[in-house]
Amino acid sequence: MIRFLASDLDGTLLTTEKAITPYSRQTLLEAQERGLTIILASGRPLYSILPFAEQLELQKHGGFIISFNGSLVWDCAEGKALTEQAIPLALIPELVAAVGSDFRIHGYKGNSIVIQGKPDERSNYISKANKMSLIETSDFVQTITEPQHKCLVTGAPRKLWHLEKRLSKKFETSFSLCRSESFLLEIMPKGIDKAEALSLLLKKLKGKPDELLCCGDGYNDLNMMRLAGVSCAPSNAKRPVKQAATFITDSNDRDGVAHAVERFVSSAPAQRS
Repeated sequence: MIRFLASDLDGTLLTTEKAITPYSRQTLLEAQERGLTIILASGRPLYSILPFAEQLELQKHGGFIISFNGSLVWDCAEGKALTEQAIPLALIPELVAAVGSDFRIHGYKGNSIVIQGKPDERSNYISKANKMSLIETSDFVQTITEPQHKCLVTGAPRKLWHLEKRLSKKFETSFSLCRSESFLLEIMPKGIDKAEALSLLLKKLKGKPDELLCCGDGYNDLNMMRLAGVSCAPSNAKRPVKQAATFITDSNDRDGVAHAVERFVSSAPAQRS
């Protein structure tokens, strides 16, 4: 019996317009009434995920948030972090130097996104998707004043691929890197991954991977989906994600996650531990 749903947001649960449809919301609310525990697992900052958690009433139903790809795990019922890791400030200057001037590096300051230099269409996409304002700076190191759960680097896909290889080698003991989009490289503290955060959360909840349904569309969802007893990719997912999935559901614009829940989550009340 499926007791847990872990779903990515962008390209998966959210439509192209970055919304949860009324049908998906109602389906997930009803599933929670039957005992399903929902875990929103995203690369987004916590600030950007909380409005969707509120729509799905995760506080009432005891749901969880995995944000920054796992750097922060949030207990919605308790309103507090269960686990939290960050990139030390001392590593930021070396990271900025390694990234260089051919790419744009982004970080976080309060509820805003800090960007080195002028924003381009990729920076504006990140800002709009997260509903967070941009802070432009010519001195990223001086502007960033707190440890970072995650940094973002944007650039042309092929050049970014080469940068990812260089950074992986240079910082192999300090950072974990992944792509959420071809133009977007995400840099987290070493060992951070949606699957790792999800595995630790399941242990805390006395759950098993075969009781888990995972839905995702991007490269940073692959390990999480491989962990799950059942993994569903929306029809719009990246090809490797669809190849790794046990089931292809409808697209994010056609309530794919809701249809997966209807297919795999029993209509009978789930037994909570």
